[in-house]
Amino acid sequence: MFSDAIAYEAMMGRWSRRLAALFLDFAEIGDADRVLDVGCGTGSLVKGILERTQRARVVGIDPVQAFVDFCRARFPDSRASFECGSAFKLPYPDASFDRSLSLLVFQFLKQPGTAASEMRRVTRTGGTVAACTWDRTGQEMSELFWEECVRLDPGAEEKARRPNVCNQAGQLAELWGATGFEAVREVTLEMRTEFTCFDDFWVPYTKGVGSQGVYVASLSLEHRDVLRDALRKRFVGEQDRPFSLRAAALAVRGIRT
Repeated sequence: MFSDAIAYEAMMGRWSRRLAALFLDFAEIGDADRVLDVGCGTGSLVKGILERTQRARVVGIDPVQAFVDFCRARFPDSRASFECGSAFKLPYPDASFDRSLSLLVFQFLKQPGTAASEMRRVTRTGGTVAACTWDRTGQEMSELFWEECVRLDPGAEEKARRPNVCNQAGQLAELWGATGFEAVREVTLEMRTEFTCFDDFWVPYTKGVGSQGVYVASLSLEHRDVLRDALRKRFVGEQDRPFSLRAAALAVRGIRT
């Protein structure tokens, strides 16, 4: 589901880049900071850090080697480095970073408390630890896509179910408090993403990445065309045109004591 970095970037990159900018404002990155990006994916957060700072150094870690390789090729900047590894056992000494961040990862973790504790461990005293996840009920792209899938195929209901981990208001703040962070603050970040036409929205779904892409890939060509036509009617009607969709995310930060 997350093995093709180029296809994943084509589908989610436009969303995660915009969200990364909002999240970095919230996390208040300093120019001299040493930053850890847990679950760096294709590098949206890394890109934002490198663009808005001149001296900050960032280490990205991700369990998917394809994403690590993609980031190494994408960011030749000497201030960025990447490793393959797990959020549950970060391969860094205690107090290695000024800030530890995670973008769009915690909603997928079966043991979010372990990951939060590891981020706390590798962050220095007084440093910031922050995470951001999609709001379970705030992303039109996902919600409207699955509404059409289930309408056409009731069996898609099971695939449309999203986890209830760290993606509802208050969950991240509760986790951060339980992990021992101080000055915990949770906010909602809102954004819209524009599409130049319907195919700009649809084509990335045909690449087989993410839960939606996996579902599309599982359909016969006939059923795939039916879903495409239903989504086209939903978003643009009879005449193709630009359109936009709303997304909301939850972000939390706390101070390591």
